[in-house]
This record gives sequence, C-alpha cells and structure tokens, in this order.
Amino acid sequence: MVISEQNKNTLLQIVLEKYNLSIEDVLELNEEMTKKTVIDNHVKTFSSIWQGKNGRWYTYLPDDTKTPNRKLIAKSTEEKLHDEIVTYYKRQNDSCNVINLENFYPEWLDYKKLHSNSASYIHRIDNDWNKYYLDTPIIKIPIKKLTPLQLDEWAHSLIKNYQMTKTQYYNMSIIIRQALDLAVSKGIIEKNPFSEVQIKTKMFRSNRKKNDASQVFLIEEQPQIENLAENDFHESGYTACLAVALCFQIGVRIGELVALKWTDISEEKKNYLHIQRMETKKHTQIGNGSWKCTGYEVVDHVKSSAGNRNVYLTVKAFKLLDMVKAWNKENGFEKSEYIFVGKDGQRIHSKALDTRIRKYCRYIGINEKSMHKIRKTYISTLIDSRTVNLNTIRDLVGHEDERTTLRCYCFNRQTDSQTQESIERALSL
Repeated sequence: MVISEQNKNTLLQIVLEKYNLSIEDVLELNEEMTKKTVIDNHVKTFSSIWQGKNGRWYTYLPDDTKTPNRKLIAKSTEEKLHDEIVTYYKRQNDSCNVINLENFYPEWLDYKKLHSNSASYIHRIDNDWNKYYLDTPIIKIPIKKLTPLQLDEWAHSLIKNYQMTKTQYYNMSIIIRQALDLAVSKGIIEKNPFSEVQIKTKMFRSNRKKNDASQVFLIEEQPQIENLAENDFHESGYTACLAVALCFQIGVRIGELVALKWTDISEEKKNYLHIQRMETKKHTQIGNGSWKCTGYEVVDHVKSSAGNRNVYLTVKAFKLLDMVKAWNKENGFEKSEYIFVGKDGQRIHSKALDTRIRKYCRYIGINEKSMHKIRKTYISTLIDSRTVNLNTIRDLVGHEDERTTLRCYCFNRQTDSQTQESIERALSL
C-alpha cells in the first residue's frame, strides 16, 4: 500500500498526540530502529558478534585489502562495537551514493581485462564506451538511483538513433549489463535494474545479407587468383604468395594462416593440419586514454573452443607446402618453426597477405576482396559440392554452430548466366 505524504503527516501527528511524544523522541526511535536493522543484517550476512574472555567485544568487518577480505575489530563495550559497525556501513552507503557509471567504468574495465586475453576485444569495448556512453546523461546518475524505466528509455533511444542491428546492440550493452552485475557483486546495489529491461526486437535494423559476388570469389575468378599467386611466387620468391593460394585449399582464418608451424602437419591426424594458434594485433592504451597498435604477436589459442581443430590437406595443399619447404631450404630457413617467412627469415604478418590478395583482385579487374573472402569461398565450395556433410564443414572451419556456417558463409559462386542455367536445369527435371 502506498501512503501519500499528506497521510504520513496525519499519522505522525496522531502518534505524537496519543503517546505524548516529541519530534526528537520519534527521530531517536527511528535511529534506534535503523541501528538495530543494520546490526541484525551484519550478523545475518557477514559476521557474528562475540565477547572474548578478556571482556572485549569482537566482530569482523569487510576489508578488500586483507585476506580473506575482512578485518577483526574489538571494542570495550557491546554498544561501542555496534556504533563502529553502524558507522562503517553508513560510510559505505554514502560512498555508494556517489558511484555512477562514469567513475565505475574504469574499475569494471580493469576487472574485464582480468578475464580476457585479447587486447583487441578490450579496445573494441573502449571504443563502444566512447561512442555510445561518454558525454551522455545516463553515466552521471548514481548507480543506486538507476531505474529500469530510465534504462529502457536510454536503450531504445540508442537503438533508434544509431539504427542498431541486434549484434551491435548486444556488443554495446555488454558494458552496462556487466558493469551493473559487478556492482551487485560488490554490494553497491542489490539487483541489476537492467535485467528488467525488455528490448522490442522489431526495433533492430535487419541485417540484409550482402551481395554474393562481393563476398566470395566466383567460380571463374578463383583459378585466376590462384595462378596469379603461383606466378607471383616464381617471380618474387615470396612465400606469402603461396599462402594466398593455400588458403583456397584449407579455408583458415588469416591470423591462423600466418601462425602455422611445420609441426602442425599431421600432428594429431595424418594428412590433416592442426589449427591451434593465431596472430593478433597488440593494442596498448596510452596516457590520454586512446589506443595504439604496437605490433603483432602469436597466441597459443584460437578464436573459440571450436577453432582448435584439424583441417584436411588436399593433394594441391601438399604441393604448395612442398614448394614453400623447398624455398625455405634454398634460402637457409629450413630450421624456421613457422611455415611462412619473409626474405629475412622472420614470420610474415597477416597484413602482407591482405595486401597481396587485393593487388591480385585489381590485376584481374574485379572489386577488391580480402583474405576472409577466400575463407567464405572455401566454405561455399564445400556446401555446393553436396558431398560433404554440413557438420563436417562446420568442424573443418571451426564454427560452434552450423547455423553460423549457413547464415554467414554460404554464398552463390556462379555468375548470373551460370545461375540461370542451373535454375533451368533444376526445373526441367
């Protein structure tokens, strides 16, 4: 039942007159009731209160600087101990009242860094903070005062203003969802108010699938690119050219391709390539809060648990690898652990491959396509074959779910005229 301010004042007046109490008496009574509530909650949720053999009174209070996150306090009387407990929780409550997303975000980001090995992921989160949160009123409101209604209006406004897809919204909202979860864990708030926000999915911008010809190399384009790559290798003596050609045979991610080692071949399964590591960019946050790319590194993990896999090596793949091995030996790099090295014997970076594939596209007169489009070509080719099981394809390319394989990597590799002929043949049967 909700009592209006007017009725509250009337009830207070009745109590004062009936029991002959002063305002000071009521305030003192309220303070004692509040004090008892704090003490009862402390005993129930954190620590008991006891009297030692020396007559002093003891309890534990939270302290993040101690192990295990508590400190022992003692007072000469039980009343003084109660006062100390109440003072502690009052200070905590006062400090919680000034915590907002603006000053809590750095603490949450540090916590997030502890649970991620990817500096690029943290960089992306920080970009989202600067784009969607920074300089907006929502981050100034104390976390304890945030309501589901405020958060609902804020989230739907962002979706409309930025015409977000479902994925964009999910990535953006990670900050507020997880920051408020951490606030709950730290006792700043009792419940995450964002958990009550229900997003109207019809608000999301539909993510229309891109044009097939822009996403894969067409049937007539692939051999042109492969031939160019091999000819380029013979002319330049640079094995990055063969890495481009090999990708059509194994369909790995570009970061996985440049991190391949000779020991990966038939390591777990004969005639298969063990994919178990990848190259990533190193990002460092500098003094002014911006991020700087400081180079590349190889990490001993892949994008997901499904990414650690074995990929079949075709006859053509082995041929290309033999060409690389012969070049490495001829140039004194036979002891290199990495398959693809430059003329200085150092491992090549992903940028070198992406630069080359774009150059080949320009040479044959088509729009530039990245190395990732070769991966999409590989997957689409296997799907088109109708002889390789979909779950096998999913496993080969390292997807968690076959829906990802079909929804994001299945494209038509035929030209318009070839597609029309295929339709004619299908419908004439």
